[in-house]
Amino acid sequence: MNIRNVVFDAGGVLLEWDPPKVIARLFPDPVVQSELRRQIFEHPDWHEYDRGSLSESAASEHFAKLSGRSPAEILGLIRAAAESLRPIDDTIKMLEELAAGGVNLYLLSNMPVTTFDFLIKRHKFFAHFKQLVISGAILLLKPEPAIYKHLVEKTGIVPAESVFIDDLLRNVIAARESGLHAIQFRDPASCRAELRTYLPNIGL
Repeated sequence: MNIRNVVFDAGGVLLEWDPPKVIARLFPDPVVQSELRRQIFEHPDWHEYDRGSLSESAASEHFAKLSGRSPAEILGLIRAAAESLRPIDDTIKMLEELAAGGVNLYLLSNMPVTTFDFLIKRHKFFAHFKQLVISGAILLLKPEPAIYKHLVEKTGIVPAESVFIDDLLRNVIAARESGLHAIQFRDPASCRAELRTYLPNIGL
């Protein structure tokens, strides 16, 4: 197997993503927490924010109407969620080892542009990626086949020479259907073990 490229998801793989924890920090009432999860982060329209169909300000207005909260409250919650995306240290270490081993690294993430702009200024590890494909910048979303096609066309990678890592099974399945090898991320240790089978000479 001639694997040359590894494509990472961001939230849930490189960065912690835990909206319930963010909501609980800002809204102590468990009933309100449940409502806000359902009305915002678990609502289908959250995907449209990731896609780029809704700007940050438009998303704040939209989810304010859905939740009965003020736009300022929702904007604060959205920004708190972005700020909560902290690096998963053991994944970052693995990323650095792959970079040192000469593996070509790419990012494919469902994320609003405003969140990405915030994160790329905060975290140096993004410099390891040759190219970054962000859903909010291209109006496409995983697991749609078109976003994997865009990834291949933009980067020039050969799918059969590439491994994609994502925490969501639906995105992993779609990647495999697009010709990529794919790993469902559960934790850094098991991901490292699976990657080792694809890249036995890197020393993971």
